[in-house]
Amino acid sequence: MKKRCALCLGVILVLLGQPAVWAETTSAQSVRIAIVNVATLLDNAPQSKAADAKLKVDFVPREKKLDAEQNAIQQLEDELASRNEAGSLPEEEKVQRQRELRDLQRKYTREMEDFREEVRTARDAAIDALQAGIIQAIGEVREQEKIDLVLRESNYIVASDRIDITNKVMQHLEQKFQAQTALVVPVPAAAPTPAK
Repeated sequence: MKKRCALCLGVILVLLGQPAVWAETTSAQSVRIAIVNVATLLDNAPQSKAADAKLKVDFVPREKKLDAEQNAIQQLEDELASRNEAGSLPEEEKVQRQRELRDLQRKYTREMEDFREEVRTARDAAIDALQAGIIQAIGEVREQEKIDLVLRESNYIVASDRIDITNKVMQHLEQKFQAQTALVVPVPAAAPTPAK
């Protein structure tokens, strides 16, 4: 009966101008599905920690400089206020110092906005690169493990630990990081031994 229905369907498709494609399946093919926790990888991958360290190296000195400028402005404000309350500040000097203080505050505000924008841009670029690297690593692990479908942690409700490949991807990322670091870090040459 099944063959007869399939034949009828094939004839109808041919009459409609559609190619008839069918195959008898004698054995079911298994589909391998896995899950991965991308948030864990983003937080704990060595590439993530290296990106954080690079951002700190790039921006912490400038942040400290801006903090020092803010402290200096605060000291000037306090000094101006105390001298003004004591009445030891002539009006002309008071106006001049207030103007200088406003100029310093405006300059500081501009520098701080520029700094925040640069940090945001650098952080976004680092996150984009990190996400691309993680997606590539997931794809490489998927190929190695012959997995048909990988779901992100937010795309399922419940899953078995047996199909979670987060640790495998983390190990893959660690291996790639170590290989990359080995290429970048020069090995110090051995010191020559003194002649006797």
